[in-house]
Amino acid sequence: MTRLDEAPAEVAGAAGGPRMAEPVTSGAAGLPDDTPVLERHPELRYFRARLGGTTLLDVPAPAGGARIVAKCEFENPTGSVKDRVAYALLCRAVLEHEGPGPLKLLDYSGGSLVRSFGQLGRITGIPMRFAVPSTIPDSWLRQITASGVRVDPVPVELGIAGIIDRAFAVKAEDPSWTLLHQMRNEANVAVHEWTTGQEVLAQLDGRRPTHWVAAIGTGGTLTGVARALRREFPELVVLGNTPGEMPYGTEGPPNGLTKFAGSGGLGHGVRQPFVAGLAADADHRSVEYGAALDAMVRFEARTGLRIGTSAAANWQVAWETAAALGPDDLVVTVFPDAGAAEEWERAYARAAS
Repeated sequence: MTRLDEAPAEVAGAAGGPRMAEPVTSGAAGLPDDTPVLERHPELRYFRARLGGTTLLDVPAPAGGARIVAKCEFENPTGSVKDRVAYALLCRAVLEHEGPGPLKLLDYSGGSLVRSFGQLGRITGIPMRFAVPSTIPDSWLRQITASGVRVDPVPVELGIAGIIDRAFAVKAEDPSWTLLHQMRNEANVAVHEWTTGQEVLAQLDGRRPTHWVAAIGTGGTLTGVARALRREFPELVVLGNTPGEMPYGTEGPPNGLTKFAGSGGLGHGVRQPFVAGLAADADHRSVEYGAALDAMVRFEARTGLRIGTSAAANWQVAWETAAALGPDDLVVTVFPDAGAAEEWERAYARAAS
């Protein structure tokens, strides 16, 4: 069962399969106060100083359609939007830790979050352990293990659900680990509502966004930024993007098909709790892995910039959305990272074939 709530027991749903996750509906009151964390770990100040403030870039859009702007999250310290999440989760864990032993952090990740935590662990000396998919890029795995993070690879065919289950199993075996549980940890939404989203609003400089597009991994980026934008633009249309090989709300079981990075449905009809509770009216799109690779190459050819598969998938959805709109509309999206070396090798090989 995919344990997306705090209860360890499995509960069958009405159809006899794994029960649906409880949506997160309360939102996020605010960011954890990092002042005492920085006092305890002053070595974090350099990381914090380089976090956020990323560019909102005008990117190629279809002629005659809406304009497209993208938040360039590859400008963060380790090159990923997950740097924001990792820092917020770390701060909350440090503030809430009561012992009796030292703080040790445990969670699950498709790859980018654990890279971020690897740097934070190296800075602070806090032990860290993550369940990850067996297909995590070798270049990232070498970086992660060199940082001292302990990884538990999970067969890719078990999907995100299997990775989550492995983290819960580690917690059950050794309760001394603090499980961050990013899919229900409201610091995940708060950091995007109060940093990423607020930055977008300031950078729009009076322009009115009509659509917001983001890939759904945990749903933190999608819902956090949507909450920030909708306070000023309540008519904003929210579009969640997941792989065609495993869309949001997929009724079937997880699969081992290759998908664009960091995203995907959970299987068995389970929906990401933040999205189900905080963006229940979101429309949903999907992009297949091959199309994301093709979009990477097209975007680099047009701009000279490298973006990863999830960013390319977001641009693809933003482009298709903009094509059906007018020049007075504005589609906002996010580029989570610039892609692993292995993604680019596949993209170039596909383009050359």
